[in-house]
Amino acid sequence: MKIISFMAIKGGVGKTTMAYQLAKYAQLNNKNVLLIDLDSQKSLTDTFITNSQKFSDSKTMVDLLNDPNIGLIQTNVEKGIDIIPSHQSLDLITDLLVTKANKELLLFMWFVQNMTKLNELYDYVIIDLPPAWNLLTKNGVAVADLIISPIEPSRFGYDSHQKVLNSISALKQEVVDPMTGKSYVIADLLFLGNRVKHNTASSREFVEQISQFSDLLGIVPEKEMVNSAMLEKKSVFEFSATDRIDKNKREFIKSLSMIFDKVLEG
Repeated sequence: MKIISFMAIKGGVGKTTMAYQLAKYAQLNNKNVLLIDLDSQKSLTDTFITNSQKFSDSKTMVDLLNDPNIGLIQTNVEKGIDIIPSHQSLDLITDLLVTKANKELLLFMWFVQNMTKLNELYDYVIIDLPPAWNLLTKNGVAVADLIISPIEPSRFGYDSHQKVLNSISALKQEVVDPMTGKSYVIADLLFLGNRVKHNTASSREFVEQISQFSDLLGIVPEKEMVNSAMLEKKSVFEFSATDRIDKNKREFIKSLSMIFDKVLEG
């Protein structure tokens, strides 16, 4: 089982979209996925859970963080995809957790207690983190095997690279096993250039800059089909079997598939 966290210091960079598309790609390849939504905006949750009444009794991340001994509380939403949903009160409960011991490791402790069963059930765990550096984000970073941080062409995009690096480096020093001196934070970190337009000077400059990164996962062009897919609560890969897409879109899907293969197979 591989744990993959999607992290961004600011919102609007396609973090949740990429988490969703990766989950659907894994599903397409007959893999079992557990989604964990740590973002109080609930975008990933709302994409999968459209009938709130049907899932009104589902346990959420609020329950898990309140009691890491709670056991498995996932909700099945599709064949091969389960989710531990977020809740709008997640930020409020987070404020109450700051006095807890090992507050950055609550999710880590839940994984440790349930690892045997989770390994039996899932090939991948995909975590959508909040667009901020806070306690929830730290929990999702501490438990991850791989962190993917989407960045996009903007005056903040290039700076985000260094901010993410600095934040994770600081957390490595904070959460350390007192017996061994080793950090609990062991994740690899990769950056994903996202929503890159081909016809703007800012995008071209951005690509030149990030292409020098040794930790660059890949570059995803801006495509309206991604927005259309999300509105229809579908993956772009579901479009590939239809006549609705042209050659350029098929090439985009192939390129995104290659990026996701690196993530899943790496």
